[in-house]
This record gives sequence, structure tokens and C-alpha cells, in this order.
Amino acid sequence: MIDIHCHLMVGVDDGAKDIDEAKEMIRLAKEEGIKEIIVTPHYTLELKRVYETKFEELQKLACREGIILHKGCEYKLQDAVVQKGELITLADSEFVLVEVTQTFLTEYVLNQIYDLKLCGYEIIIAHPERSFKGKDIEKLKKLGEMNVYFQLTAGSFLGMFGKQAQKLSQELLEIGLCHFVASDAHNSKSRSFCFKETRKYLKTIYTEEGNIDLLFENNPKAVFSKNEKVVTKHFKKRNFFERLFKK
Repeated sequence: MIDIHCHLMVGVDDGAKDIDEAKEMIRLAKEEGIKEIIVTPHYTLELKRVYETKFEELQKLACREGIILHKGCEYKLQDAVVQKGELITLADSEFVLVEVTQTFLTEYVLNQIYDLKLCGYEIIIAHPERSFKGKDIEKLKKLGEMNVYFQLTAGSFLGMFGKQAQKLSQELLEIGLCHFVASDAHNSKSRSFCFKETRKYLKTIYTEEGNIDLLFENNPKAVFSKNEKVVTKHFKKRNFFERLFKK
């Protein structure tokens, strides 16, 4: 599996606080079956100065566990617009991970995203199920029509971020607005990976069992492979009896 959103870099944001925490996170990622991780610290002006040194430090740790690391960053939308042309993209691709911190989607926000796309970036919206509410679905659909992609958090499907985020994550998956499931891991305890548990849950709930791999493997791989495309799928829930026998 491939994790495209992880706060593994030490001492630059609210992720890994020290090298021991990073080591433990890498160990847990390996246990979860994760083979590759895109390291996505929150963007700050200071980050650009220390990024290369911090990344090389992590690479050495990950190499010992057989995990491949790629460079990346998580931008607030307003920062991405200001820094456009100099963005740290995911794995040196055209994809950029963007967090929309506004509590609702205005036309201004939509225009900012469109502006980034005009610059040649492929936009992945980070954890929309945690940022927005059900009333925003129509505007999220509009983003989908603009070929904007969506990354949902593994823990959201398990209720780790509350019932509202859990419900919206399922709704987005069912209408084709979930292209990636990522950990958004920040530490080794309260905000870890939970990939195996989430995959098992989704395969129990949804009929497209084989398509679950799209979210954890195929689509993430397409981020840094020019020969593959991100695929959009609508997922359908199993009925009561299908779920009963699936268990």
C-alpha cells in the first residue's frame, strides 16, 4: 500500500516530535503493509530551509525498514496560491496536496482552486470529510467536475473523527468523490495509520471489494507514474444479508 499523506518529518509541524517517534511511526507503517510514503509536512516559510536535511534523515530510517519515501507537502489553499510555481508537489509530480481551511466553499475558494489548475497542477483536496459538512456536497461535486481529486482519512471511516466525518466520508465514497485513502498520521498512538482495519471495514461494507485497492494502491501509484491515471469509482453498500454473510 501507498500512503500519500503523512506527517512523518521531525520537528517541523504537529507531526513526529522527535526521531524516536518517527522511527516508531515507520515501524508501524511497515506493520500496516505500507511500502511507500509521501512525506507531507504542513507548509511554512521555515520548512523550505530545512526540508532537504530533514527528508534525508527520514530516508535513512525508512530504508532500514524497506519503506520508500517520497517528497511532498500539505498546503493551505491560500499558501498554495501565493507559492504557485514553487510548490513542493507529491513525489515530484504535478499533484499537490491542498487543505481548504475555510468552513464553507465560496465561489472565491473555487476560483482559487481553478487558478492553481490553470498553472498546471493536479489538485488533491485533503480530508474534505473533516473540513466540510453534508450541505457542501453539491459544491464538492462541482470540484469533482473540475477534475479535482479527494483524499479521505482512513480513520474517518472508522469514526475516529466523529460521526459527522464518518457519515460524510461514506457519502463521498458512494458518489465518486474519494480517490485516495491516506493516514494523515501525526504520531504513533492517537493519530497513526490504521490501514488494515480500514481496508477490512470497507471490504465488509461495500460490494466493490476489488476496487478498494484503488484507494490504497492503484490511485496513489498513479500520482508518481505517468503511465497510469487516477480512476474515479462510485461505491455501493452491501445490503444487510450480504454484510452478515461477509462477516
